[in-house]
Amino acid sequence: MLPVVVSLALAGCGAGKKAETLRIKPDTPATSVGSLLIQNVVLLTGPLGGGGPLAVTGSIYNGGGAPDQIQRISVNELPLPAEITPAASHPELRVLPQQTLQLGGPGNTTAVVPNAADLVRSGDTRRVTFTFAREGEATLWVPVLAARSYYAGYGPLAS
Repeated sequence: MLPVVVSLALAGCGAGKKAETLRIKPDTPATSVGSLLIQNVVLLTGPLGGGGPLAVTGSIYNGGGAPDQIQRISVNELPLPAEITPAASHPELRVLPQQTLQLGGPGNTTAVVPNAADLVRSGDTRRVTFTFAREGEATLWVPVLAARSYYAGYGPLAS
């Protein structure tokens, strides 16, 4: 009888509206502007960790009822914005209602800042601004990581 009582008591620890498990937050930056949610954004250098181009990775979810379009992605300290290359599934860089646009990785839309020279290195944090046709601008602080391990296929050299 004791194991049943203990298991029932422990099963209740993650239940309810105030459960401890609801307080878990991702460790990558996220922000929203209007109906758009921008999340899991990371800037990636080449695999050696510095210089050269930067890839912008992340996802943009449109929770609204109207499409929006990415117009510009810029790393605020750098003179040139990202060169955005649309994926076949999003040729007009539109974020359709109730859908997600993925930035970076095989088969997805890519955004590469052409030359960060020696201004950005792995371990830095940079301000990135996304500009949309409908919802306007959203800015967030983003970590810079080397395109190794998990991010090996997402870096600027893979784009």
